[in-house]
Amino acid sequence: MISFCDIPIGNSAEHSSKYGQYAIALSKKKLLLDYKGALGPVNYFTSLSSVKAAFELREEGKKKKQELDKITKASSGKEITMDIKGKTFKGKALSPEHAQNALQLFFKSINYHHFSTQSISLMKAYQSLHENKKQINYDECEWRIVLPENAKINDNILCKWFWTENEYDNWRIGRKDKFINDLPLLFSVDDIEYIIVPTKELIPNFIKRLIKLKMICGEKLEDKDRYSLVSKVISLEQIKRDF
Repeated sequence: MISFCDIPIGNSAEHSSKYGQYAIALSKKKLLLDYKGALGPVNYFTSLSSVKAAFELREEGKKKKQELDKITKASSGKEITMDIKGKTFKGKALSPEHAQNALQLFFKSINYHHFSTQSISLMKAYQSLHENKKQINYDECEWRIVLPENAKINDNILCKWFWTENEYDNWRIGRKDKFINDLPLLFSVDDIEYIIVPTKELIPNFIKRLIKLKMICGEKLEDKDRYSLVSKVISLEQIKRDF
């Protein structure tokens, strides 16, 4: 997933101690257009009951899938081959008395899994500990772009959602920039509302670097794009003072 804070620019200074003093503020309207279906606000929970309900729904989906597997494995129908969207599938024809039940189980297993994982992906505790201090996560107004489970990341990797703690820790240590390079967040100059730097003294040197910038997200920049970027630069000092 990719996370965002949907907060007023005037509140950005208070988050700098946690996330750093450089930031790019993107247009929410444009992100919703580009990533609709994948982008949404986080649901903050104060009780684990909603989390448990989502996981119970996921278990129901797994049970329906197991029932479906039993029916298909027990089928004694003739072997058939089907081509769907360029892929070839082989299996056995189901008897009429099993076909309707199998279809219902198929759709239920998919729907239960989709609804449960969609809920889980947008859940976050209302408050938690950060560096042994209590923090109110709700203040961040987090939004997320979330890939569905088993979505294709590249030719060899599918998006995996459910990990053991050791699997996740090992992935965090070894990932470096692999995932970011495989699935970059793409945006244009027009998508940027502000570019935030720590202090006013850093702005001139930062602008020099922007003027030399040749590309953004793989797209070549023209002079008008560079001038537009320059106009969006603002410091945390200015934000604290003026907003």
